[in-house]
Amino acid sequence: MKSFLHRFTTRRLFLLALPLAVCLTLLFPVVASAHAILLRSNPTADSVLSIAPQQVSMWFSEALNPALSTAVVINGQNKRVDNGDAHVSPNDPAEMALTLQNNLPPAVYIVIYRTDSAVDGHILRGSFIFSIAQPNGTVPTLNPGSNPGANVLGGNATSLSSGQLDGPAFFSLVMVTLVELGAIFWVGAQFWTNFVLSFSAEKHSEEKPVNEQVQQRFERRFSLPTLLVLLLANVGVLVGQAINLTGGNFASALSPSLLAELATSGRFGMYWMVREFIIILAIILALYMLLSKQRPRLVNTLLPLANLLLGSALFIAITMSSHAAAASANIVPYAIVVDWLHLLAAALWVGGMLYITTIYLQVLRRRPIPEQARSLTTVLPYFSPLAIAGVLIMAITGPFNATFHLTSWGQFLSTAYGRALLVKILLVGGLLLTSAYHVGLLRPRVKKEYKKHSYVVERLKAAQVLEASKQNRTPLLAVQQASTTTAEPGHTTKLIAQQVKLRDERLAKKTRRLSTVLRWEPLLGVGVLVCVGLLNVFGGTLLPATAAQQQQQQTATKPQPFTASVRTTDNKFTATLTVNPNRFGTNVFTVSVVDNSTGKADTNIGVSLYTTMLDMDMGTETVNLLPDGKGHFSATGDLGMAGDWQIRIQIRTPDNTLHEARVKLVTPF
Repeated sequence: MKSFLHRFTTRRLFLLALPLAVCLTLLFPVVASAHAILLRSNPTADSVLSIAPQQVSMWFSEALNPALSTAVVINGQNKRVDNGDAHVSPNDPAEMALTLQNNLPPAVYIVIYRTDSAVDGHILRGSFIFSIAQPNGTVPTLNPGSNPGANVLGGNATSLSSGQLDGPAFFSLVMVTLVELGAIFWVGAQFWTNFVLSFSAEKHSEEKPVNEQVQQRFERRFSLPTLLVLLLANVGVLVGQAINLTGGNFASALSPSLLAELATSGRFGMYWMVREFIIILAIILALYMLLSKQRPRLVNTLLPLANLLLGSALFIAITMSSHAAAASANIVPYAIVVDWLHLLAAALWVGGMLYITTIYLQVLRRRPIPEQARSLTTVLPYFSPLAIAGVLIMAITGPFNATFHLTSWGQFLSTAYGRALLVKILLVGGLLLTSAYHVGLLRPRVKKEYKKHSYVVERLKAAQVLEASKQNRTPLLAVQQASTTTAEPGHTTKLIAQQVKLRDERLAKKTRRLSTVLRWEPLLGVGVLVCVGLLNVFGGTLLPATAAQQQQQQTATKPQPFTASVRTTDNKFTATLTVNPNRFGTNVFTVSVVDNSTGKADTNIGVSLYTTMLDMDMGTETVNLLPDGKGHFSATGDLGMAGDWQIRIQIRTPDNTLHEARVKLVTPF
């Protein structure tokens, strides 16, 4: 009855986790704030000035690494017009400024910046345009087909949004995937040692020899190599950052001074060093476990717990240098905890599956089929609660771990990031279905067949003892033992032996089928981790294009203005809002207001707009509209990035009463 309830509860939890994981992954693909993103600037993006400015100031969403963040200003002929003094403000680590040459002539100027986040270490290139008008008011434009600044500050900034897996991107993908795969596998092994192998051996003494061999196989063959790969891959992550910083120049990226600067500056560098320190400590423990054959019992008990503690600390260090640490200030603690839990869940589930394939099944394959079946049906149920916990935690925390927010369902297919996320969702779904198949179907069948096999084997033994006693070839003790067994009259030893052979074949078939599924299932988990690495690489496909590209794109593509009519919350006015051309950058906002009591346009009012980016915390900007003499209110304003926006329309009547309405829109590039 107890085993039935345990199996029933396990299946119900798994069936609950399956739709929950898929639904949350689909409904909440992402969150977030990552990279040091430009929030505002002076001069503002796309502004037209009548007087040449003396300097350019920029404010970003995160603190900058002063050593590696910089900016330049160029003209349409790709010539620098700044004084080469770009610096991060000592009073505000999120502000960067640079001075300009005196008396700049009327022209289009491109500000190109490179930010190295002091929080998560990610490097971002971007640009924006401002213009100085001619004395007669004419606004200069860039020459058609020109793309000034394409190779400034370490490479072509447009490659960030290309979605192509070039050499530097592939290198970063491999390093990031190896770090995550190695850490998840190694921590998953510690969970197996502390909770699966030890608990199952305590409850079932017959499993102790096999469990000890499993633990020894990991300690002697896998623990130290995994940690060494993890150590080198973590260095590779740093090299990948340097490659990105140098625009794909591998030789320059290997400069010791540059690598040292990356490793010792900013929060990312600090926690990267913590990662290395933790891995080195784990390597020391692994060497001790490998070289010391005879250890005190207390040491054998404490070592797995110490490794599990180091693994948890490693996950914290990874989280503190990830996108979670770059979330909005009011949710940073929550985001860090969620990210850490997500890694822990991956170790419980995917890491555990990798351990089963590489360690546990390899030991079992040398054992007889009945012993394999007994171990699979005895030990694996101790792993099921860990796996289910991992599935549930990943289902809840997964939506908070992506780098950028998909602004529309179409981006699932139109961007490399969206396609990688879509493949990840499919792989997770396949992983859940595969796990449900062997937990809910294959394992119960093996257990049932093992019981039948054990029963006929006992009958065969009883029949053999009974037959031997009749022929007086066993001592009296054997006869007494035979008399206590249930041997059915009329069944010969030969007939029962045939039944045993039949049960042997059935048990072998079902056991091999279960082992095969367990052996290949982790490939889906590895695929999920590769997709996570691709999401990091392809995050740039959701970033805005460069300023020059944006201007050309706007010229080549016919704009699609946004128009919507809404009633104020008190139903006294109807406001019609037009955003033209409804693109990332500068737009013209026009509002027409109708008094619902008269049905006529009302111009004896004041109108203000408040724009808020919904996908990322960028604050709220105010746009004060002015009457245009045609019954409308109009002004120019910026939409700082592509994505989901909310515009609050505020109407002020002569008696100072405020009437409000809200509009949501999606702004493309």
